[in-house]
Amino acid sequence: MPQALVSRAGVAFEDREYWNSVLLISEAGSALACCPILGYLLDASGTRQGPYLSGLVLLLASMIIFTASHSVTWYIIARGLQGAATAMVSVAGLSIVTDAVDKASLGQMVGYLGTAMTLGFMSGPLLGGVVYEIGGFYAVFSMAFGIIALDFLLRLAVVEKRIAERWLCLTDGERPSQENGHIPEHPPYGALGTINSSPHTITVISKSTFALGKLLKQPRILISLWAVIVGALVVSAFDATLPVFVEDKFQWNVLGAGLIFLPGASVAIFQPFFGLLSDRLGSRVIAFASFATLAPSLICLRFVEENSPFQIALLCVILGLVGICIDLSEPALIVEMQRVLDDMEAADPGVLGGRGAVAQAFSLENMAHFGGLALGPMVGGFVEFKYGWKVMTLALGILSAVTAIPMLWLSGPMEEVSWTESADEEMEREPLLME
Repeated sequence: MPQALVSRAGVAFEDREYWNSVLLISEAGSALACCPILGYLLDASGTRQGPYLSGLVLLLASMIIFTASHSVTWYIIARGLQGAATAMVSVAGLSIVTDAVDKASLGQMVGYLGTAMTLGFMSGPLLGGVVYEIGGFYAVFSMAFGIIALDFLLRLAVVEKRIAERWLCLTDGERPSQENGHIPEHPPYGALGTINSSPHTITVISKSTFALGKLLKQPRILISLWAVIVGALVVSAFDATLPVFVEDKFQWNVLGAGLIFLPGASVAIFQPFFGLLSDRLGSRVIAFASFATLAPSLICLRFVEENSPFQIALLCVILGLVGICIDLSEPALIVEMQRVLDDMEAADPGVLGGRGAVAQAFSLENMAHFGGLALGPMVGGFVEFKYGWKVMTLALGILSAVTAIPMLWLSGPMEEVSWTESADEEMEREPLLME
């Protein structure tokens, strides 16, 4: 994009970093605005397929605008559409994973998803730089349209767990469960309903499905959201400044500016292992260790001062360590969000509504993520532009050190059997007889 802004949109060369930061902020701001609305709609409707396909349509529209436009205004509009599409995919994707997997291994499964998301976010500049160097501007977007076509086929192939269960129930001649939008013939005692004095009358008590206010009152959720903001802020700060830094410091071209993201992107393959650690050790230890290590790593970037093989190697090593710290924290923070939901339901069954608030919780997580992505170019691009690389990396390091402290208030290791699984097993052993 820095090159395209100059060659296609007529931006002055010295202003390319500023406008690239504006585009990143536009994308993140759009995603930030869309997340809460989408999260509520996902929980209220109970389906993930619609938002998936809607996100794809918005993504296609943004790519068409990027390909055809020659103005900064249209680039900003395209980034806004891209942000909305990303929000839809992220919230729906996390919701599908939590619907489908066992809570005891949630961290590991989120790690697999995190690997895909991180590789996507961080390999974009790498692929863009390589393809731009070989084939030019239009080759980059030809690749993008091919990815969208594959994406469309894969999304149509997804069958949600709750939809599959409904098909199986109907095939077996059973009535669909209340979770699928129907009231069962003989519901169990619990959050979804009570039985009044008439033996044949069921009174369903359904608490509000809008749970964002309740979630934001939970201290552990607020701590987790702050950590997500900081992690995303660091990533987007480098998105805005790192290409320009290596161009100026090492006289690299677009290809080199893309390749410099490889050390941070490659470590994302370890996220499933990091998620497994979160399942075993709990979110507290993992999140604290990640931010405590991230702080000195960021501050050490000030030692990259000249164009030499040693300095280039030092930059790559530090960027790899920064990537490890951020990837280590992400599964732990998502697992923590799910554990807070479980604790809320355990304390007050049905407090989050009949279908729960998984999508709304992850919409908050994505709001924090995109909020950090919006702040990153400000802290990175604008601070680096005015005060220099060393001040920017020092500020990020101090911010990470401060963030490590509240991580000590997160949860520890999870019990082998969650309260929800135990309750489900108890209901299976003692079915409710209505008549």
